[in-house]
Amino acid sequence: MLRRGLYLLALLAAIALALPGCTDTTGQVQAPLGQEFSLSIGQTAAITGERLKIEFQELVEDSRCARGVVCIWQGRVSCLVRIISDYSPTSLLLMQPGLTGQPNTQTFQNYRLAFRVEPYPEAGKEILPDEYHLLLTITR
Repeated sequence: MLRRGLYLLALLAAIALALPGCTDTTGQVQAPLGQEFSLSIGQTAAITGERLKIEFQELVEDSRCARGVVCIWQGRVSCLVRIISDYSPTSLLLMQPGLTGQPNTQTFQNYRLAFRVEPYPEAGKEILPDEYHLLLTITR
């Protein structure tokens, strides 16, 4: 019975690793080109079939106008990422304006990064650092 349970657990782990945007045993996300994936602060993704990794290093700023509040300025959210391509690390600041649910885009070498940050601020609710997620889709 124990052997069957261990076999089932190993099978489920193998299936999870094969799915896009899944995390491997080192905590690194495996993400294919063209499919959205999520990173928490401190987490890294390896882009399948590419010599490209991206790490969500820190949330630099979140001044987005909260839902349920009237603001003079829409605000923005900024994230610092580290991209490793051909074994050379580069820091990149990704900024998304507030009051939009649409991803923003930025290019790096011959890659296009479409990104957005969740959750969106709401009036009277604090967002803790470990609740932030950078949602990315990387294409050529």
